[in-house]
This record gives sequence, structure tokens and C-alpha cells, in this order.
Amino acid sequence: MTAKDFNQRKVTDDYAPDQARQKLTTFFENHPAALETVQTLNRTQVCVLAALLDDKSITTSGYTIPADYGVKRASAVIHALDKEYSFPISSRRVETESDVGNRTKQSLFFITQEDQERLQAEPEVVFKERHDNACRKKESQAQKEIKRLVKEYGEDGVRELLERAANDEAAPDSNAG
Repeated sequence: MTAKDFNQRKVTDDYAPDQARQKLTTFFENHPAALETVQTLNRTQVCVLAALLDDKSITTSGYTIPADYGVKRASAVIHALDKEYSFPISSRRVETESDVGNRTKQSLFFITQEDQERLQAEPEVVFKERHDNACRKKESQAQKEIKRLVKEYGEDGVRELLERAANDEAAPDSNAG
């Protein structure tokens, strides 16, 4: 397939920032906390979120995969909506061909119908669940890292590293020299 096979539109072609923000205001009209979140989104985030809530799909501009819209740095926009604002955005990897003809995979982003319905009915609950899950995941990753450090430095070594960090001292590089 060639780029001409999937001539992607820019999301702003159909979702101008002011129209997109109005669409989101209507979508979350009975949920003040969600409306407050929408007001903090930048123009690109507003346009992308409005499209996703209209059952549209997004990918990074320039890739030849079937998506409704191509967005520059789509992964960064989605990351912010997902990780910073806790919107439930799903993705799937789609095989495609790179500019130089190699096979590669690219992400296609969307919001499931179930997540759209939950967002409209109880966005605060969705945001809290996603935030809590992210915190648990981060804590689990921190515990794994601490276990690795204990294995590498021992408990006393980790305590020493922790004390230095707490006192804002730079730990000496034991690998130098």
C-alpha cells in the first residue's frame, strides 16, 4: 500500500479547536470536574479527544495505516491524554511499511464504545480508577527497582544511597576510575 491509499486528514480539518472544545463541553455537561479538566487541555489535545469520542481513530501523520486522522506526534498527544489526564485511550499495533520499504508496526489510537459510555455517565469514576491503577503500577515498578538495588548494593548500601538522596548529596560514582 502507498500513502495515497490512506490519504489521512488532519484532525483540525473536522475538529477546529473551538468546535472541539464545545463538543467536549456538551459531552461532559453534567460533570463539572470533567469540564474543568477539558479546560486545561491544549488545542491539539482538545481536537484529538473530540475526534476519539466521536468513534474516530488517530495515528501519527505520514504512516500508511487505515486511520481517520493523522496527527503530528500523535503518541505524545495520546500519552498526555492517557497518563496526565487519565482518559481511557486504547491502541493497537498495525503492520505497515516504512518510508524505505521495511515492515514496521505503528500505533492506531481509539476510545472503545464501552469507555465512551462510561466517560459520559461517570467520568470522575473512570479518571479515579485509571489514576489509582497508574499509581499501583508505579509503586510496583519502584518495588522492583528497590529489589534490584538491594541485590546489587545490599540493604546497608541501599540505606546509604537513600540517606544521601534524602540529604541531597550526590552519590559518588563507584564505577569511575
